[in-house]
Amino acid sequence: MVDDIVEEFGIRVNLTERVEVEGLGRSSRVYLAKLPHGTRVYILDTPEIRALACHPHIVGEEFARLNLEAAREAAKTLLTLTPLGDAGRGEVVFQHVLRAAPGYRLHEALREMGIGFREVWVRPRYVTPSYRDHDEDQSKRLEIVYEDFSQLPEGGELIVVKPDTEASGRTALKSLERLRKAAEERGARLHTLIIYGFISEYGLRAVDQYARSIGFKETYFLAAGNITALCRNLYDMPLYGPDESHYQETGEIKLISGIVDQEILTDYLPEFIPGADQPGDWSARQTRVYTGHGYEPGGIEKHLRNSISLLESLWKLSKNQPWFKEFHRQALKKELQALQETLNQYIKP
Repeated sequence: MVDDIVEEFGIRVNLTERVEVEGLGRSSRVYLAKLPHGTRVYILDTPEIRALACHPHIVGEEFARLNLEAAREAAKTLLTLTPLGDAGRGEVVFQHVLRAAPGYRLHEALREMGIGFREVWVRPRYVTPSYRDHDEDQSKRLEIVYEDFSQLPEGGELIVVKPDTEASGRTALKSLERLRKAAEERGARLHTLIIYGFISEYGLRAVDQYARSIGFKETYFLAAGNITALCRNLYDMPLYGPDESHYQETGEIKLISGIVDQEILTDYLPEFIPGADQPGDWSARQTRVYTGHGYEPGGIEKHLRNSISLLESLWKLSKNQPWFKEFHRQALKKELQALQETLNQYIKP
């Protein structure tokens, strides 16, 4: 079954190598992704990450709990495989990209482990709504609406930790460019960049190339679960499946896939819906989010409705395809039911 799916979708399962990280839970695994451009890219697999990726109905408190559990494993991995735990390598700066990124809860996990860091905040925002629409025209509409670099050190080399969802990478580029300017103003030097979260191959290459162009000497990526594919809309990040946005634009079914270890893929198959966006609207899955000026609701009801709409569309375009197996059908049916039940809890009477 796994081999058939790998062949049908062209999933790259031969680019990974298991890496041992001391202290991880029994069900957690780390892999080195051997990519041709030489950047150090790791994949972290945990039951919590898999649940978040496969089940968009997970929101609110359960979403927060699973993220903290995953972040604890991510923190152990980063302390082992990056210079994060080496105090002599530079000052650690944690960049919060608002609204969504604090939901990964990596800063909390690092604090639990006694890792000190300075914090900076930046909020890039699309001037026009951007849900499932990060096409080329949108790049002109991204602006910084809040920033706080007051904790950025004067002088010295910086180890920058930036958790976030990297789809097209445009938000990251905007955030890192503002960080570069702030560091330059303070005489600080960019040295190491560490990225954690759901990461597409497209976004990985864009962020890595840009980071090097602005002075970072080394970059590390820790991808949640897999290095995702990226749909035509530069937003949806499936592990594999049909590109739903391509179908809506052209009427053609185009199959896409990411990079994953075969062990991970085997565990994802019974739960993952082909073509589904793994992170979803990350900020909207949270009960409340920080904007820089205060807290506001994340938008859970909207996320649930949008997820139902996407999965219903995937059902229509997939149900008669030869690659759409019975376990896919069952996973899709089960998730739609869970989404509706969760939505019912949030609908105001």
